[in-house]
Amino acid sequence: MVKWTRERLIDSLKYLIFRLDTTKFILDKPHFDYQPIPWKGINEARLRGKASFLRWQEIRYHIDDNYISLKDLGCCVGYFPISASTEYAINSIGIDCNSKYLRIAEYATPTELIGNCNFINLKIDEDNVSILPETDITLCLSIWHHWVFEYGIEKASNILQNIWNKTNNVIFFESGEEEVKDEFDLPFDDSRPAKKWLTDYLQRTCNNSKVEIIGEFAAGEYPHYKIKNHKRSLFKVKRDD
Repeated sequence: MVKWTRERLIDSLKYLIFRLDTTKFILDKPHFDYQPIPWKGINEARLRGKASFLRWQEIRYHIDDNYISLKDLGCCVGYFPISASTEYAINSIGIDCNSKYLRIAEYATPTELIGNCNFINLKIDEDNVSILPETDITLCLSIWHHWVFEYGIEKASNILQNIWNKTNNVIFFESGEEEVKDEFDLPFDDSRPAKKWLTDYLQRTCNNSKVEIIGEFAAGEYPHYKIKNHKRSLFKVKRDD
C-alpha cells in the first residue's frame, strides 16, 4: 500500500511538472510549438510540427533493418528518438542542452521504451564532441547553424567532422538557410543557393560520403523571418566505402 501510494504521488508530480512545462495558463490544454508529442496527446505543434512529422516520414524510408542505434543532436522534446525506438526498436539517445525540453522528452517516453530510449543534457562544443556515442544513425537537424553562430565556421566544421567519425552509416542533416543567413551569420555566398553551398560543404567535411537531398520541408512560420514560406533541405550523408 505504501509503495502504491508513493508511486501514485510520483506520477502525479511528474504530470504536474509536465503541465507546467507545456501550458501557459492552468486551464490550457498541453501544447508545444516546435515538435509534436503524440505519446502525450499533443499531435500538433504550431511552428514546425508538420515539418517534424514529414521529415520523420522521409527519414524512415532510409533506415535499414541492420541499423540498431541512433543519436539526435539538439533533440528538443524527443520526437525523433522516441519515434525511432517505438517503430524500429532502435537504441536511441537524444541530446539537448535545454533541461525543460528533456523533462518533457523523458515524461513522453513510453514506459516500455525506458532503457532503450534515453536523453542527455549536454551543450555540444569542440571540447566535448568526442565523448558522444558512436551510432549507426546521427540526426543533425537544425542545429549546425547554431554552432556556426556560437563558435564560428571553423569550429562548427570540426564538430561536424567529429560527429561524422562517430557515425557508422548515415547522418541526416538540416540547417537554417537563406531565411536565417544574416541572423546566424552563415557563410553562404550570393552566387549559389544555400542548399548547393551545403551540399558541397558536407561533401568536403564528411570524408568518403555520398551526399544527396532527400526532401525539402517548411522552415517554420517564425514572425521575424524576412523570407516567408522557405523550405529547408534535408540531406542524407551516407558512407561511401
